[in-house]
Amino acid sequence: MSVPHLDREFDYLVSEEQSDDAQPGVRGAAAFPQVGLSTGSSWSAAPRPITSGKLAWLDRVVSAEAVLTPEIRRLVDAVAARYAGTRADVLRLAVPPRHARWSVKTKRQPELSAVSAVDRAAWEAYAAAGNF
Repeated sequence: MSVPHLDREFDYLVSEEQSDDAQPGVRGAAAFPQVGLSTGSSWSAAPRPITSGKLAWLDRVVSAEAVLTPEIRRLVDAVAARYAGTRADVLRLAVPPRHARWSVKTKRQPELSAVSAVDRAAWEAYAAAGNF
């Protein structure tokens, strides 16, 4: 569910343990009062807080794989402005939800399945069959 009044940037503190993974372009999760834990994308990083207000801590890094490149960020901003949408809605379309599953799977070696013998007789009628 989209919450338009939350469609802006928020500042968070990042712990030492998360500092290597919490880079611009990665997905993170943080708590919002009355909303609970919510995920979002990191837009930028600063060595010290930009605001003088009280900041909450980033709860966790969802995926350390940076998917929100500067090019995608500019495109998201342009599409949201042009079509009067929220950046969150545009991001859901620009960054597929299956990315999280993909990033987990890439950390381990893919399993190779055995290929059974192929009957080449059916392919002989094609001139380039030998390339397959």
